[in-house]
Amino acid sequence: MPQELPGLYWDEEKQRYFPLASSRRPQAVGPSTLHPPTTGKPQSLAAPQATGESHNLKRHRNRSLLRAREDARFSFRTAHKNKLMHQISCFQVAQTSHVASSSILSLTRCAITAFQAVSYNNNVHSFAGDTGGWFYSSVIGRDEPVTGYHTSHGWRPEFSLSSEISSICISGSRCIATSFGPESKILHFPLDLDSEDIRVARVNNRSVRDIWTADFQGSRLVLGTNDQAVVIDDAADRATVRFMKTGSDVFAVAQDDNIIYTGSRAGIVQRFDSRIASTKGDRILSDPRTTQHNSVTNLKIFYDWQLLTSNIDGSLAMFDLRFPGNRTPVISFTGNINTYTTKTPIAVDPHEQFLFAAGQDRRIRLWSLRTGGAPLVSPASVFQKPFEDPIRALQVVEEQEGVLGLWATSGAALYKYNLGQRMEEESEAMQC
Repeated sequence: MPQELPGLYWDEEKQRYFPLASSRRPQAVGPSTLHPPTTGKPQSLAAPQATGESHNLKRHRNRSLLRAREDARFSFRTAHKNKLMHQISCFQVAQTSHVASSSILSLTRCAITAFQAVSYNNNVHSFAGDTGGWFYSSVIGRDEPVTGYHTSHGWRPEFSLSSEISSICISGSRCIATSFGPESKILHFPLDLDSEDIRVARVNNRSVRDIWTADFQGSRLVLGTNDQAVVIDDAADRATVRFMKTGSDVFAVAQDDNIIYTGSRAGIVQRFDSRIASTKGDRILSDPRTTQHNSVTNLKIFYDWQLLTSNIDGSLAMFDLRFPGNRTPVISFTGNINTYTTKTPIAVDPHEQFLFAAGQDRRIRLWSLRTGGAPLVSPASVFQKPFEDPIRALQVVEEQEGVLGLWATSGAALYKYNLGQRMEEESEAMQC
């Protein structure tokens, strides 16, 4: 009688041992033809265990595949839902037909050249500047109406910088206004007047004149001036002032942490690193064959890695900053009109969904930042109507959660668009 060996079975026909997992083991049909040694000991369970493990592994793989497919379907549904929601928002904003106008009690009746509004300490602080050099401020409670106020809005002339206000920017609890001209000035206006005084400063360098624009983030103030950008690391103390040579007037500036971007009259975008002592920047994005005489008028950074540029020829484009040598835009926005105006403002909503741009034809146009292409239009929209005077300032603010307002200045008037709201909706709300 053959002995029982672990992991092996005895084949009577072959008169030899075979492994239990061997495929040569015949299948039992009816009474078994196998007669392994019967010593009263249980047969080995190695083969059934291997089969069970294989079955469990296959079942696990099937579950993982099903889960992956469900996740993919969920992601697709979420992306599709977000796309549909954005399309609905585009349709609603394009149909905006409610706009309110007001006037600032100007001492000179000059055109408004700069405007900014911000919420601070449960109040809405608004600031404006005009071609006569006057800087105005207004403070109202968040619960008070901010349109239809005309001169009762509480605008006050705060200070005269003697020449045109070229920019207004806000960071934290401080507002900065700059003036244009051979003796450019910088106005420091605290939002909390009880803790700090208003003061006016100048850059102590005769080579600095004509402040075209400014960008204020944290404590660092960057000025776009003649042939250079001026960096003031601490706007409050003016401890360190640096000059970054561009070789052409700087019409646009933007900051991203320690990186500073400049756009010049020559149509060149340059990148500077504020952490190094070098005053020479890297030329990025632009093509020397096409940028000549196509001045860069605006720069804005989005999504942490995209740079929006506008040029004097009316072109609007988004570039990927992760590939600064690539001259092909990620997204292009068509339909804007400009040929020679350097002061054509652009604005983006706080959620970075929509782009607004003022054209030389005195119209405001609207685009989706996601898709680009042609402007979003609607026959009933107020964006189809031109202004009587050039548009000098644009800003989108979120007054309440999900409620956006677009501020625009034209001539001596200030306009506010309730985005997505139509006149009939306003009438119904008033009747209720």
